[in-house]
Amino acid sequence: LTDFLVSDSEDKRLGIITLDEISNTKATIYITELFLTCLLNYARDNEAKCPRVLLVVEEAHTVMPETSTMGLGDYDSKGIVAKIAQIALQGRKYGVGLLVIAQRTATVSKTVLTQCNTIVSFSCFDDTSLGFFSNFYGKTHTSEIPNLQFLQALIFGKGVKSQRPVIVDIPYD
Repeated sequence: LTDFLVSDSEDKRLGIITLDEISNTKATIYITELFLTCLLNYARDNEAKCPRVLLVVEEAHTVMPETSTMGLGDYDSKGIVAKIAQIALQGRKYGVGLLVIAQRTATVSKTVLTQCNTIVSFSCFDDTSLGFFSNFYGKTHTSEIPNLQFLQALIFGKGVKSQRPVIVDIPYD
């Protein structure tokens, strides 16, 4: 991790970690927590030389699940997910950003989701997700989400220069 973070090489600007063999297990959550802890510790201890990092988590429900919905009833799993959420809470002040990608908000840790500064929502219909979005966008804008067309999204937050949520067309290539 240190070699990757301090490298000046252009071909070392992107790192990919895949956990295909152990997806949806306690091991996935544990390895993610270990990686995030190391990253955050390095960023905190080396603020002057650590580059800004954007960590993209695809299928976020597999590594930062909402414990009440994912069957993680044991204390170890809940503790590890809580630690991941704590890292999500503190990462920004050390230059570690988090991009969370998920199909359903109900399955992702609410502690993590509530730290999102910008949310991009495609069409969805489930009440749990719409309830979460209602807290972020407001009821009027959330009511538009089920009506979004293919490659349209509702977006709002610090990443958008707008005082209210906007519907955008995603270019298809």
